[in-house]
Amino acid sequence: MGFILSLMTQEQHLFTEEVDFLQAKGVDGEFGVLKGHAPFLTLLDVGEFLIRKGSIDLSYFVAGGVIEVLPDRVTVLADTIERAEEIDGTRAEEARKNAFEALKQPITEESRITFQQVLKREGVRLKILERRRHHSPVPFGEE
Repeated sequence: MGFILSLMTQEQHLFTEEVDFLQAKGVDGEFGVLKGHAPFLTLLDVGEFLIRKGSIDLSYFVAGGVIEVLPDRVTVLADTIERAEEIDGTRAEEARKNAFEALKQPITEESRITFQQVLKREGVRLKILERRRHHSPVPFGEE
């Protein structure tokens, strides 16, 4: 028996399901959660969010937000969530390339920070796609 995971953004509720494990990247580093975990609240960083339900592994791109962990429930309110299979690799590569080129130019510090964030986000998206080429998680309901 696992714990209840609610995954949502301000625009949509993705799901509330019982899961066995999750791994996420907080602003202080990566962490994993199993049932009975000590309670905590932290901000999410840009990273991959992995969920295990039985023998099924799911992967999401998450950028920002907050996660509340309780012993029997985890609630995630993310700024951006994309299922791995929804990531557009061509778009991510193009955005990464454009940001890289922009950083070669003389730009304001504010623009530099923005383009560095784009590089980070798109790099994570591309990393998730690369991992999926070697392992394809099955979405809930298609077990």
